[in-house]
Amino acid sequence: MFTNLQDFLKREGDFSFWKNIIFMAMLAGLANAGLLAVINTAAKIVEDEGLNYRLFAIYAVIFLIFYISKRYSLIHASQEVERIIKNVRERISEKILKSELQAIEKIDTSAIFTRLTRDTAIMSQSSFQITNAAEGVIMIFFALIYILILSPISFFVILFATIIILSMFLSFSKIINKELTEMDRAEEGFIRSLTSILNGFKELKMNSKKREDINSTHKNTLTNLSNAKIKNSTDMVTYMMYGEVFLYILLASVVFIVPHLTTEESIIIIQVTATTLFIIGPFETIVNVAPMVSRTNVAINNIYDLEASLNEQSKTLITVEDNSLEKIEDFKQIQLKNASFYYTDKIKNKLFKVGPINLSINKGETIFIIGGNGSGKSTIIKMLLGLYPPKEGSIFVDEDRIDEYTQQSYRNLFSIILTDFHLFEKFYGLKGISRQAVNALLREMQLEEKTKFVNGGFTNIDLSTGQKKRLALILSILEDKQIYVFDEWAADQDPEFRKYFYTKILDKLKKDGKTIIAVTHDDAYFHVADRIFKMEYGQMLPYPKGN
Repeated sequence: MFTNLQDFLKREGDFSFWKNIIFMAMLAGLANAGLLAVINTAAKIVEDEGLNYRLFAIYAVIFLIFYISKRYSLIHASQEVERIIKNVRERISEKILKSELQAIEKIDTSAIFTRLTRDTAIMSQSSFQITNAAEGVIMIFFALIYILILSPISFFVILFATIIILSMFLSFSKIINKELTEMDRAEEGFIRSLTSILNGFKELKMNSKKREDINSTHKNTLTNLSNAKIKNSTDMVTYMMYGEVFLYILLASVVFIVPHLTTEESIIIIQVTATTLFIIGPFETIVNVAPMVSRTNVAINNIYDLEASLNEQSKTLITVEDNSLEKIEDFKQIQLKNASFYYTDKIKNKLFKVGPINLSINKGETIFIIGGNGSGKSTIIKMLLGLYPPKEGSIFVDEDRIDEYTQQSYRNLFSIILTDFHLFEKFYGLKGISRQAVNALLREMQLEEKTKFVNGGFTNIDLSTGQKKRLALILSILEDKQIYVFDEWAADQDPEFRKYFYTKILDKLKKDGKTIIAVTHDDAYFHVADRIFKMEYGQMLPYPKGN
């Protein structure tokens, strides 16, 4: 039951630190058992001797030891688990940031959120309960030794019953683990279904048949999740009832069976009974924590499965900064030589292919790319950017071939606004930007009344798609990169600002020596481009400007 948890703590934590926590938990358990022994002893002699100050002093000292050791073990266990969770989140987040785009596209984003939020929360919540249960195990162990001293017959009866019930618990915990895994998958299915509804809300509102169909599928998903939870809850109740039944059988054995097997004094039976009652609390804690351990094991498996998926599907970048290699600061010409990219299905069969592409882009050029839907425009842009490294052929900057050692430095040449762009709340990567420069751009983009520049970010980004694109353009201009890539940027602009974009903004960028690559359908402004290329069935063809 504890194998995954133990392996996780050894792998991620400081073992010497855990030794201290374990020692203090053992000390707390021993002190708890010591309190029981002192109480039993005091109760035995109180009728004859009255208040025994020596026992009272011993009780006070043991209680102090119990309080200090238990508090230490609980607090430090929680702190260590939180530190481990922070490190795991940081490690996986860094792997996500260093992953290739294709790898992230293949991973269900809802699974990433679930692993790094819900699963880590389960691990965090379990630390207190598991530490408390561990202290209970130690307490029960020493309490059993105490019972052995009082009454060997009682000890063996209790030990026999304990072995039987523990074997039942271990067997049942395997079933619980399996059910928790199935329930976890059902919850992921629910999240995917709900995400699909929210992302496709507009389409569903416009099509009642589609809405009814997805609602039926969503209800089936909810039914599967509900059935999995009901089955798990039923088995959990059965599991916990085993513990309740065991305790009452244990008490019945001590009170009704042991007296017939021994000639011990009744006071001994009373002390054994009192001890048995005393361990009921810790035993129930252990029984109740077992499902939490199972959930924690499932959470650990989920997190490591996500990390393994990232390791398998991603090709971690060897960054220029990490290897102290020469950066690509400037260029005269970028070339795609026989560059191709293709998509594959699950069994690696080639699907849609873009290329081979042979293209030279000179510094300072303005290039437009046109083409119908599905022609390969977005794919060629991603390949040019290095987001989709060519599967055949190469990209060259001047005479240097771009490889894994120069890939990130090459990407740093670009500032991009793609169709599925994301507008960050802060000006990440931009330091020392003057308020005057940002305010001037806000006025130019006609957004000075919509948002302000405060504390390194915009005060409001809850705007229309076209206005968000203007904010993204402000950030892009402030980045001051060598190459600007715009994918259908003007599609959401009004005619007046669309004209301003092509005739003023692009013209200014060109005069500043910037290279511009724009995917567009605005044939009224084709004259702005130096060259135009048309994508057809994955091939890039020169397109005469006069057409």
